Amino acid sequence: MSQSTPDGGLRDSGQFISTTFRQALLPAILSVGGVMASTLANSLIAGNLLGHETLAVLSIVNPVYFVYTTIGSLAGVGASSLAAWCIGRDDREGCDAAVTLAALLSLGVSLALAVLGSLLLEPLLGILGATGELLEPTRQYLRIYIFSGIGVAGIYPPYFLLKLDGWHRLSMALFLFLAVGCVGLELFYVLALGMGLAGVALGCTVANLAAAFLGWAALLWKGSSFHLRSLSRAWSRAPRMLAAGSPSALNNLCGVLRGVALNLLISALAGQAGLSAFSVVSMAGNLSIVFINGLCQTTGPFVGVFTSERDGTSLRQIEKQALKLGMLLIVPVAVLLAVLAAPFCRLFGVSDPETLDLAAPAVRLFALSLPLAMLSTIWMNYYLSARRTWLANLLTVCRAYLFLVLSARVLSGLLGLPGVWLGFTAAEVLSWAVLWAALTLFRRRHPELQGILLLDRRYEEEGRFVSFSVHTSLDEILDASQRISAFCEENQLDPERSMLISLSLEEMLVSIKEHCFPEDETQTISIRILLTPGEDPDRPDIILRIRCGGAPFNPIDYYERHKAETAGEMDELDGLLEGLDDSLGIAMVLAAAPVVDYKTTFGVNNLTILL
Repeated sequence: MSQSTPDGGLRDSGQFISTTFRQALLPAILSVGGVMASTLANSLIAGNLLGHETLAVLSIVNPVYFVYTTIGSLAGVGASSLAAWCIGRDDREGCDAAVTLAALLSLGVSLALAVLGSLLLEPLLGILGATGELLEPTRQYLRIYIFSGIGVAGIYPPYFLLKLDGWHRLSMALFLFLAVGCVGLELFYVLALGMGLAGVALGCTVANLAAAFLGWAALLWKGSSFHLRSLSRAWSRAPRMLAAGSPSALNNLCGVLRGVALNLLISALAGQAGLSAFSVVSMAGNLSIVFINGLCQTTGPFVGVFTSERDGTSLRQIEKQALKLGMLLIVPVAVLLAVLAAPFCRLFGVSDPETLDLAAPAVRLFALSLPLAMLSTIWMNYYLSARRTWLANLLTVCRAYLFLVLSARVLSGLLGLPGVWLGFTAAEVLSWAVLWAALTLFRRRHPELQGILLLDRRYEEEGRFVSFSVHTSLDEILDASQRISAFCEENQLDPERSMLISLSLEEMLVSIKEHCFPEDETQTISIRILLTPGEDPDRPDIILRIRCGGAPFNPIDYYERHKAETAGEMDELDGLLEGLDDSLGIAMVLAAAPVVDYKTTFGVNNLTILL
């Protein structure tokens, strides 16, 4: 045990946050990898089996994919952010409303767009810039591919919400299924049936629709924490959900506008060969997204819950983990792309000297932007989850569209096609300058908020809370329950309430240790005690929050089961306490505390006690 504030030597080792975060990270990366695998498979199969010229078609159609991801991310990220916030406030109805609205938006709106796009296919081809010899193959591909958007958008809510409910491996399995299905079906339609680009589109469409169906079935099964409710009851939550999902949706919408603008610019500079090079750069971007989005999507639910609980210590810990692991993940990817740019291009069937001479330098220059892109996405995701939506939107618009298109045009005028690829790095640098200026101005108006996280540190500076962790050993638990008295004395709590905190802490930690980690004394339990103003200024409310991994354990349900088993034998509380055996301590806390609440967040036990 160790810590950072003078509260009896109790310390927060950060091990609980670190362990829980790392356990969720790999499934998230593999899940995003499954999503990206379908896009990568399209380019790999088209480029190698149908010729690198088809990569130009995929580049032209790419904005359509971003239209559907805009809808999906608005629904998925918005629902996940709203649900995480509601979980932190024990609002189950709000969680169900988020799921209901996400179903309507991701499935209903994407279906309407697919039908509308099919009816207006010819005007759509013109908007995308499909002309000349690229017109017919783009028409063949888009006629089928446009319906894949129902699955592309529909899979987002299950992806985010399953992880929030602790089903990291199920989410991972779902998207690995998407990857395998996409590759298998596309190879079958192209090689066995000889369908060409139409086969690539059909395989992608069937795989995405199947994955979305399975995702929603898993999300709504009877063992899930989420349920559909009537739309009339959920509708009032729509503005908050849309606001929460707007930065991610805006990022994808910028992808649509950016794709069209850059396609036109690159086509004017280098024709079909330039578009093929841009398609390879997009695949390098998709590869980096596996790590960037996997990391950030792991972080989001943590930040949402910690923000709603005003847990600044955990917020700093989780962002420190994100920054450290983010750089460890993305720097090697950037180096490998830069060193192996030519072999990477050949993976997609780019082998003729003219196109390769354009594509390989493009990948190298694009790789320079990836570490900055990781940092930008981490902070965009933080501000989104911490409900600083305007900052997330500002950063998104600047880096994903405004400064990118502007930099690409200016630098291409000076350097030609390489200036387009340098525009990615320039956009990140300029966006960081704007973010820093915005933070400086905002902190001047709100001096109580500190640092890039914009945390209100007054509780910490005034000693009104303590966060610490203990190992799952009886010695450490008993020691912590005794040493918490220093915190109580500093905050002038009366002896009765000080004893109640110590007793509640000891009894609950002992029960948790016995049921979650019966044979393991090396794990950690995270504890936070927060004093908030009550009705009596001299008598603050005390919130005790305990988190741990291990086996699921709901002490309230455990107590109720024992109470039911002994109900026929005891009528009075004294007799009940004598007969409850190992639930004795839980019964004492329940009798003394007006509120005791248990829930699972990101797959771990979360117990909150109001004293």
